[in-house]
Amino acid sequence: MAANNRDAVFRDWLQRQQQRKRLQLGVSFRDLACHGFTSSATFQHTVISYALALPRLVARLVSGQPPARVQILRDFAGLVEAGEMLLVLGRPGSGCSSFLKVLSGDAHGIHVGEGTKVNYAGISYHQMHRDFKGESIYLAELDVHFPELSLGETLTFAASTREVGTNTHLASQATGRNVAVLFGLSGALDTKMGNALIRGVSGGEKRRTSIAEALISGAQFQCWDNSTRGLDSSTAQRFIELLRRSTSALRSTAIMSIYQASEAMYRSFDKVTLLYEGRQIYFGPVESAADYFHRLGFAKPSRTTSADFLTSLTNPAERIVREGYEDRVPRSPDEFAAMWKQSPEAKRLLEDISAFDDAHPLLVSKEQSHSAESQTPIREMLALRSSTYLIPIAQQSIICIQRGFLRLRNNYVPAVSTVFANAILAIVVGSVYLNLPDTADGMDQRAVLIFFSLMICAFSPAFEVLTMWAQRPIVEKHDRYALYHPFTDGVASILCDLPAKFGTSVMFHITLYFMTNLRRTASAFFTYLVIMFFIVLTMSMVFRTLGSLSRTLEQTMAPASIVVLLCIVYTGFVIPVPYMKPWLSWFRRLNPMAYAYESLMINEFRGRQFPCSSTVPAGPGYSNEAGMSGKVCPVVGAEPGEPDVQGSAYLLLKYGYVQSHLWRNFGIIIAMMVIFCAIHLLAAEYIPAQRSKGEVLLFQHGYRKNQPQLASDSEKAASSPIFAQDISGQGDRDGNETRPETVQTSILQQSSVFHWNDLSYEIKTNNGTRKVLNNINGWVKPGTLTALMGVTGAGKTTLLDVLANRATFGTASGGVYIDGTPRDISFQRRIGYVQQEDIHLPTATVREALQFSALLRQQGTESKEGKLNYVDNVIKVLDMEPYAEAVVGIPGNGLNIEQRKRLSIGIELVAKPELLLFLDEPTSGLDSQTAWSICTLLRKLADHGQAVLCTIHQPSSQLFQMFDRLLLLSDHGETVYFGNIGRDASALIEYFESRGAPKCQTADNPAEWVLNVTSNNAGTATVITVDSSKSSVTEQSRETEHPSWSKQWDESQQNHDVQEYLQRTTAAKQSSSDNPLSTGPGKNEYAASFFQQLIIVTSRIFQEYWRDPTYLYSKLALCAGVVGGFHSFSFTFLALLNPFPALRPLTSSQCFFNGISFYNTPLDMQGFINFVFSIFLISQLFSTLDQQIIPRLADGRSLFEARERRSKSYSWTVFLAANIIVELWWQTVASVIIFVSWYYPTGLWRNGDASFGMNERGGLVFVLIWLFCLWITTFSQAVGVGIEHAETAVQIATLCFWLSLVFCGVLVSPNDLPRFWIFVYRASPLTYFVDGMVVAGLANTHIECSDIQLLHIDPPPDVSSGLTCGGYLGPFLQYAGGVLRNPAATTDCLYCPVDQTNNLLLQLGIETEDVWRNVGYMVVYMVFNTLATYAIYWIARVPKTWRRKQA
Repeated sequence: MAANNRDAVFRDWLQRQQQRKRLQLGVSFRDLACHGFTSSATFQHTVISYALALPRLVARLVSGQPPARVQILRDFAGLVEAGEMLLVLGRPGSGCSSFLKVLSGDAHGIHVGEGTKVNYAGISYHQMHRDFKGESIYLAELDVHFPELSLGETLTFAASTREVGTNTHLASQATGRNVAVLFGLSGALDTKMGNALIRGVSGGEKRRTSIAEALISGAQFQCWDNSTRGLDSSTAQRFIELLRRSTSALRSTAIMSIYQASEAMYRSFDKVTLLYEGRQIYFGPVESAADYFHRLGFAKPSRTTSADFLTSLTNPAERIVREGYEDRVPRSPDEFAAMWKQSPEAKRLLEDISAFDDAHPLLVSKEQSHSAESQTPIREMLALRSSTYLIPIAQQSIICIQRGFLRLRNNYVPAVSTVFANAILAIVVGSVYLNLPDTADGMDQRAVLIFFSLMICAFSPAFEVLTMWAQRPIVEKHDRYALYHPFTDGVASILCDLPAKFGTSVMFHITLYFMTNLRRTASAFFTYLVIMFFIVLTMSMVFRTLGSLSRTLEQTMAPASIVVLLCIVYTGFVIPVPYMKPWLSWFRRLNPMAYAYESLMINEFRGRQFPCSSTVPAGPGYSNEAGMSGKVCPVVGAEPGEPDVQGSAYLLLKYGYVQSHLWRNFGIIIAMMVIFCAIHLLAAEYIPAQRSKGEVLLFQHGYRKNQPQLASDSEKAASSPIFAQDISGQGDRDGNETRPETVQTSILQQSSVFHWNDLSYEIKTNNGTRKVLNNINGWVKPGTLTALMGVTGAGKTTLLDVLANRATFGTASGGVYIDGTPRDISFQRRIGYVQQEDIHLPTATVREALQFSALLRQQGTESKEGKLNYVDNVIKVLDMEPYAEAVVGIPGNGLNIEQRKRLSIGIELVAKPELLLFLDEPTSGLDSQTAWSICTLLRKLADHGQAVLCTIHQPSSQLFQMFDRLLLLSDHGETVYFGNIGRDASALIEYFESRGAPKCQTADNPAEWVLNVTSNNAGTATVITVDSSKSSVTEQSRETEHPSWSKQWDESQQNHDVQEYLQRTTAAKQSSSDNPLSTGPGKNEYAASFFQQLIIVTSRIFQEYWRDPTYLYSKLALCAGVVGGFHSFSFTFLALLNPFPALRPLTSSQCFFNGISFYNTPLDMQGFINFVFSIFLISQLFSTLDQQIIPRLADGRSLFEARERRSKSYSWTVFLAANIIVELWWQTVASVIIFVSWYYPTGLWRNGDASFGMNERGGLVFVLIWLFCLWITTFSQAVGVGIEHAETAVQIATLCFWLSLVFCGVLVSPNDLPRFWIFVYRASPLTYFVDGMVVAGLANTHIECSDIQLLHIDPPPDVSSGLTCGGYLGPFLQYAGGVLRNPAATTDCLYCPVDQTNNLLLQLGIETEDVWRNVGYMVVYMVFNTLATYAIYWIARVPKTWRRKQA
């Protein structure tokens, strides 16, 4: 029924598509070549090599040495006419992806050869990919979609870009639903696409959505690069059939590469081309390919698909030569290519290309033509474009806006939580500054509050940089499909963010404004609100511009961090305008926040008079003076004898602000917003993100210098085996004669039989419990290769996990034994378990990864030399010598898929598994040749005595024949078959055919046949067969009536034989008293001692850090730069409201900005404030270092828990200790940099007296900085170690830090804090850090007043004439202190309120008696954090044995 519905929907969709006129884009190409450029050697960077990169670049530029040229494709020719499909075959690295990229125009990082001739039915190569951009698409394996949108909304949006006319919304919805039906996605239409944080569709559904989206784009020239990866065989076959029918009906052109193509898929194509190391060795009809190579002298094995046969010809270890052709067949890639060019098929192809080119001569472009007649054909073709920006820009913007609001509606929680979080934030800040007085004493507090609130608002859009980078790959994919222009999405993104920005501004500022008693007039409030809202928009444009101008996230964050620093320091508050250094004060003119701060201050203070609440002088001797005569307010801007302070005078004298600038500054802010918005949209349209250029193998520096040069193709052809029979023969000779010591003894010989009886497994569900496995029996003997198969959901991986004692979420029953003995505590480290995911440390080399496993997992009785020699033997057995010194890297920049899988197997082999080797889906996602290579390796291991149990999904017949036994599970987790497979699967086929299964035809794949048979318990059994002679595919439907296959197995003689064997094995063991598994050194849970584990793991983490220079340079540069104010408020609140672990900017130049911003600041009252804020800003290290430390710890934890903890390589206590030790070491190095780059440029090192000398001060400052850095590390690890998602951990850690930051006594002194918040002040670690730093730097120091800070006092006129200032103010000076500049004067007395910093420190609540007390507090905090790290990990992450029942 479902198939009929899909067919009807597809016919309807085709009919609608055929109503639109389309281009007929066939393609011919000849002499097609492409190349890339690389450096002379590709090495892994370390801290040292990174530092030398710039000098090396300069040296290379000076020497004029060009980068090395790498030829990728050579002399390709071909013809694919409209309505045809071309299959591209070849091993990984042969150039299939490059070939598709070149033809589709998506040749990023690839240079097309100058002599290449490509003709798209009359359109030249360059014109095709410029004017007909959307008519050709390239679909890679990467699935990127907006996670907030549902599957149906994703497809509907794609369809809406292709609908013109009326009722486009309904039409696009219908198209989306219909295409979803075609790919079996109807059930997931309302499910979100999802990502790591949003639960969504499965990986297979996401893959099908990508294919459906590309199909909706309607391109007439389609290049599909391994697009069926991740799909099961039936879905992949259905997709190929849909593409076949649409290609024929719409006269489009499809070129596709497929891994592990079945015969039915192969026959769906018209033509096939075979690539061999960048050479084309065949191009022609699919039905002629096998015959061509048969004539060359190659034999096609039985039950081998045509695609596998063709691909095997490019592998010397697989191709089989016919008898008598040994000396005539080609050997090297060049010989294959030369023989192809000389063939009649190649000559016929060139004739067809010439005929095609004559029928479709290249048209003259509009730029080259000067006559109207010559432009007519190209105009006609342009009018036929059906997939290149079909809808106008206005409509593109509208649908992008609609999509933006859909994303907001579907995932409104972050936006709403941000609004409420800001409201809570406003309440907290408002409670700190609650009801500021309207007197002169509150003027400075108002200035601090306005600056603080401006910082929070201005840097709240900083997270948009990360949001942009999250969606940038999606937008650029849509641009390559020509669905819409990227700038229209930029406009939509800006508009869709406005509601959240407005809501946040209103909730935050209304709460804060009225709680703190800022100016209570309507005009002042709305002016404040408008300026704050538009500064948010302007800074949003600034951050968006930085993001769109750069091509990587790292390139964005480096300038962003510098801009943040400069915006903070040069706003006008941290350093007032008169104190700014001339070499950077110019930035104030470019800083939107400086204009905003000036306008906000003018709005608050202009035209206001602040009554004096205290006067100078004051006291008993001055109480008789009437009014303000002879007195002055102790505030900048106060006039002698005046009872009020003019707000305008305060602004002018302290900040240099002029009232007339209020609305002028607002106009400047608007202008900056428009300018940055225009730059952002232009950059979004024309600057694409940097993309990977393909897989590159990395080596350590110096490795290749001592390596011999590789032999040429001709040399290899003459000296190396070229046929499968030669390989096997040589291997036998080598194994028996030349390498007995390495091959025969390199794999540990096993003698124990692993078996299990009546094994069941139950898991808890919402509806109770469900039995995943049901009474499974079986065994694995040494020297055998056993396959574990079943349909999707049969419980294959679950059975493997239960057998390996790795399942932790359910309850197992039954027995699992080794020679009749139950598993003990050492079982997990005595087996090998190769997971489906290849999880490795990217910075390690292949050899280092193997050595790490060997040193930790082999028995302690083995010597280190013996373990390392065993690693060398395994490298030889696995044929990994060519890349043994290569770095693992990441996919696309390191080992390829096959090499990673071999490394996964090797890591388990070097552990010398005494019992057996488990493998979970080792061939999933691999091409046929890589899968063949992996299975050949497993066969070799089994032949050398290894016991292997492997789950495998629908293998080819060749792979299936490599296995000895099969354990087949039903979809209910029951045994369907367990026994020998037999030669050509004879035993398996005989068992099922004898019980009524449809006959397995000669051309059938036995593995697919048995899965098809057993997946239909009753009713119709459908078997797909291929008739090679007729080049046809047929489906045989046979009515079968029989009981379930699992029940038939239970009643079979084979099952009784299995039961008897298991009973004999168990009984034999029970009669024996020996228990070798419970005695001897092997009974320990871990092979290595605690200290051995600690040394090895710590060394690896040190090495990992050393080889990640970006991380270390970021950490060290941050520590050098933050001391000048980097991230002071911005990323603190950014991480609080929207945390992202990618905030790891490289800011090596910030130390320079810090030094010249606070260089030798004079020690007057304003300078004292600057110093306190400078110390305060050092604490901002936390807001960025925690975003480095926590994600780093989470990545290491993922590797440890996914593989190393399960294999019992080392304990969790060692994992935590090693991470803490390494981070503490590098934080110690960072503390030295902080101390040198901050303490000496600021000039604090000059302060000192007899009671507190310079050396002691410097030592105290260094110890406090060192302990603070250690506190950052331990606190971040304590928070992050137990939380699954790094983003959540960063958010929690930053929230705790923010509370410590606000209440540490700098922004508000403890004397002014509400009593409710005093406990936070006492509990804050930053309180003791800041107090200690301020005391060490400024205690017992003389201070002066600048001219602006001096108080001007005129003695009252009724005082006897001739009284000097000293005589008048003398009594006041005796108890209040301070300095009188002109004691002999009789008028205009110049008084400085302070002469010692200790007086100011007391006002801040800082005591100066016990200067080393704060060091003790910091030590206590650090030790507590370390203990908390262990406790939290044990509680949250360590599996508890009482929570599960062991089998």
